[in-house]
Amino acid sequence: AKGCCAEPGHQCYTQSPYYAKCRPSCTPGEQENAWEPKWECKTIGMRTPWRFEGAGTEKGMVKNWVVERCASAGENCLESRCCHAVNHQCVMKNEFWAACRESCSTEPDPNDGNATWSCKPLGPRSWGLAIKGFPSLYCFSLFMPQGYEGPLLQSQVKVNGGIFACDGYDVFASTPSTLGTTKDGIEVSAILIPKIAVGVSQDGTAGNAKLFMAVWDKVIAGNRFRDYDFTLKVDPDAVLIPWRIRDHMRPHIGENAYVVNCNKFPNSPNFPMMFGAVEIFSRLAMVAYAEGSWKCGTQLPWKSWGEDYYMTHCLDFLHVGRIADFGVLGDNVCTGANCADQYTGSFHPFKSIDSWMKCWGQATIPSR
Repeated sequence: AKGCCAEPGHQCYTQSPYYAKCRPSCTPGEQENAWEPKWECKTIGMRTPWRFEGAGTEKGMVKNWVVERCASAGENCLESRCCHAVNHQCVMKNEFWAACRESCSTEPDPNDGNATWSCKPLGPRSWGLAIKGFPSLYCFSLFMPQGYEGPLLQSQVKVNGGIFACDGYDVFASTPSTLGTTKDGIEVSAILIPKIAVGVSQDGTAGNAKLFMAVWDKVIAGNRFRDYDFTLKVDPDAVLIPWRIRDHMRPHIGENAYVVNCNKFPNSPNFPMMFGAVEIFSRLAMVAYAEGSWKCGTQLPWKSWGEDYYMTHCLDFLHVGRIADFGVLGDNVCTGANCADQYTGSFHPFKSIDSWMKCWGQATIPSR
């Protein structure tokens, strides 16, 4: 069985270990005909949501089978009839091909040799890969395996903490490195980026815009950002509490925006701004960057900038909106980090394993 149903309100039920069918309901032991086996009524996958004219579909978490069986953006979904990417739907081109697309037109497609699509939907629109919580988060870190960052991330893997508590995660480095296997059963190995020298920025911090432009290029090429509601770039020494980030971002699902997270100097023209320890971008902001980053690279004077300063100015240049939320990050470089604060979504900087784990423990202790 494929495990998913095209018809809204239907669920895949088993009659026997060898046969299953999409039905609106099922009663164990029932028989459609006297000569047929009785129905087991074990469920496979999830029920296809009902959709009503003028009403949105209630969204939430999805099962792991969606990750395993459904198709990514642009992939053939003729068999699976379901998609990974947020707001994408499996639509038919013809009897031999269907793909996960956010929109579909029956007019000749100039990006497909002027071919025409039938655009017949084969299943519901995707909620994305919200396998741990909703809205879904894709989190990544760039690290140096040779210094403190490698062991620090290894300790986070062991407890499924920080970025490894997000729905999806990746790590990037300029040299090969494996951090271990998470409790999700995923071996975490670095995605390689070019070795790029880091200078000094105009404000005396790391002039690492070029380095992170290479990282962002890898993120865009990987295309995973399309499967999640928000993408987070997280420094290895930041203590990230994903479920609180979800609470902060839930009102902003579907917006084209990034988060400014620090207002240390309210009277400065550069504030509020995005501090780089934890950077948050909506899916549509990521799409805007994927399509327009070349403009930032060729039309902005970024060579002496730090990465967070570059991303702030690039997204403003691309007319991406801002979300002012100073509760997503408690940073000692900004206005302070109190790990016992049950409202704040992340804390920085905690460079030793002991200090990171202590903060993690304080931040995740159940509130009374």
